[in-house]
Amino acid sequence: MKWIVPVLICWLLGSTNLAAQDELRVATAPDPGSTHLVPAAAYPSYDFYERIMYDLSRRYPDRCRLEVWGTLPSGRRILVLQLARGLRERPARPRVLCTATMHGDELAGYWVLLRLAESLLEKDPTGLLDDVALYINPLANPDGAFRAGNHSLAAAHRGNANGVDLNRNYPDPDDGRYPDGNDHQPETRIFMRAADTHGFDLAINFHGGAELFNYPWDTFRNRHPDTDWWREVSREFAQQAQQDSHLGEYFKDRANGTTNGHDWYPIAGSRQDYMNYFHRTREATVEITNTKRFPSASLPNLWLSIRGALLNYLNEARYGIHGVVTDRITGRPLRAHVTIPGHDEMNSSVYTDYGSGDFYRYLSAGTYRLVIAAPGYQSRSLIVSLRDNQRRFLQVALERLPDADPARKK
Repeated sequence: MKWIVPVLICWLLGSTNLAAQDELRVATAPDPGSTHLVPAAAYPSYDFYERIMYDLSRRYPDRCRLEVWGTLPSGRRILVLQLARGLRERPARPRVLCTATMHGDELAGYWVLLRLAESLLEKDPTGLLDDVALYINPLANPDGAFRAGNHSLAAAHRGNANGVDLNRNYPDPDDGRYPDGNDHQPETRIFMRAADTHGFDLAINFHGGAELFNYPWDTFRNRHPDTDWWREVSREFAQQAQQDSHLGEYFKDRANGTTNGHDWYPIAGSRQDYMNYFHRTREATVEITNTKRFPSASLPNLWLSIRGALLNYLNEARYGIHGVVTDRITGRPLRAHVTIPGHDEMNSSVYTDYGSGDFYRYLSAGTYRLVIAAPGYQSRSLIVSLRDNQRRFLQVALERLPDADPARKK
């Protein structure tokens, strides 16, 4: 009778694997008869994922471009779609990053961001792509997700190919450059380089395992200076997801769907804190499903539940204080520091973009004194009042200091 136990175990394991395969259905081609590239209720295989990303850029060349941020040792790539109208003109506008699946077994965001990209390219009713440059990376850890091969998610796991948790691998403002004791992983280096290159203003990072909006800090007990804004944005996100839910009770974990990161549990090396502190990006970590390996059959209902909340968050990029800083005489854009005295600390102030001189500051309603300063120029102080869901545009021309003006030198 001893043989019964191992046979039973094998049968149970086999049944579990079959069930996992069935729940995580993987598609290798578009749905038959559909005009959509993204399958309605299946996760794309890795090869099909690459095809979708390339095909979207080919189908909508006027407002979609594919960027390859890097290739991993496995040969899989970190792919990103840039969505914006007027791509060739490259006008000054906020740059927003959407990313998912940095934990390879937290799968729902992979499909949701593909669905977001295709839906906005097909129809953009609010004109978001007129005002915002959107960067969409659905698969930040392809090696973790497709651990069993390019056509299966059954063995998806949290870490990358080296077993490293990528959300503990970033330089930390409190715990140093290597908070987890590991070298920066290939995925980490790719995203760090992209943050340097693109200078994102707003970002959202999808995870799974809970249903809540997590805002900074993860590593510090004290609050981010813009916590009032974070609380308002997180509350609106949770309420919209709850209102639109097609999944029953949805998005009500912790404080009814919201949390400060450190209050939930402190961690070091999170990408959220790295982006907020070192790049002054406003990035949130959003857990969109209690189930990490979210069943593919429920993906359409998840999209209906999260779509409105996600679009509302992306729309935040259009609000706040937008400005351009230039040299008063030449009109050249300037690299300037924009700060709010008595409010800003812990790198919450922002800088203008090197090439265009534009800046974006997201704030709750109120009246603020902004100081704009650049080396070699007289600083300027401006009083700005801001209402909820309002955009204030500032055109700021700075005067050269006499000693810095070549025309005044003999």
